[in-house]
Amino acid sequence: MKHWFYQHWLRFIDRRHPLASGRQRIRHQKLYILPTWYGLAYIITVLTLLVGSLNYQLSLGFFFAFLLVGIANAVMLRSYANLLGLELSTGAGDAVFAGEDAHFPITLHNHKPQQRAGIQISSAHSDPVIATQIKGLDHRVVSLAIRSTQRGPLSLPRIRVESTQPLALFRCWTYLNLQQEILVYPAPENNPPPLPEHLYGKDGKEFRPIGNDDYSGLRNFQRGDARHDIAWKQSAHGENLLVRQYQSPLGESLWLNWAEMDPLTTEQRLSRLCAWILAAQDQQRPYGLNLAEIEFPPALGAEHQTQCLSALAYFGAHRGAIS
Repeated sequence: MKHWFYQHWLRFIDRRHPLASGRQRIRHQKLYILPTWYGLAYIITVLTLLVGSLNYQLSLGFFFAFLLVGIANAVMLRSYANLLGLELSTGAGDAVFAGEDAHFPITLHNHKPQQRAGIQISSAHSDPVIATQIKGLDHRVVSLAIRSTQRGPLSLPRIRVESTQPLALFRCWTYLNLQQEILVYPAPENNPPPLPEHLYGKDGKEFRPIGNDDYSGLRNFQRGDARHDIAWKQSAHGENLLVRQYQSPLGESLWLNWAEMDPLTTEQRLSRLCAWILAAQDQQRPYGLNLAEIEFPPALGAEHQTQCLSALAYFGAHRGAIS
């Protein structure tokens, strides 16, 4: 019975609060309000006072009872107004790896001169985020963390906006469906094997490492260079500290190939390729990515890394959204 009621409630919420892009304003026809536990205790107190006043014909009791009713009515209207007219919008968030928290930035716009307090934003997949105060004619940005479970685009789930201010006697809330996605990369493999020793180009030709790194000249010392690479004899003849520079024949032909990992499953291959991309970028070795459906020529840099990781995330048109 409880499950049946919950499913019907979700369908009702989906019809009342459809998915929409851009700013969304909280309107009165989509606001809900009920007493909190403190509010129920307040109501019981008022009813008890009314019953006692009726039994004993206490004029002062009637006065306090109706005074408390008036206060409750004023608090209810103020709780309702605390959310009414508030606008929410969301912006693009940074990509994450599977298993990490995706942070969706949500902006609350207050177009009224009165401040709003105790605004709480949450979803079924996150902990509550409280914006304690939004000044009049101002805005506030909060970050809603959603746990990612698999690669692909992660959609912002339906959020609940609520408030119990002032006095926490009533809980006023609504639901919003903001259209926004964050891309989730595959989780990199823990302790992956070294970058492949036998590498293949897009034409199928095999590249093999040729001995050790080749000496290519001298350059000025930079912070972080190893001491054993310093050319002490050459540095003694000048004013600057010089460092021996090497180049590797693999640096121009490092290809990460989907076809090299036959025993692994699809997700295991993607996880290893992700780890190798991060390792190659960290070692500043130009790398190319050859997937079954797309290929990127060898390059370096943040843009190239983003393109390769995005290709892994979208591989096979796999969707990882949470609804």
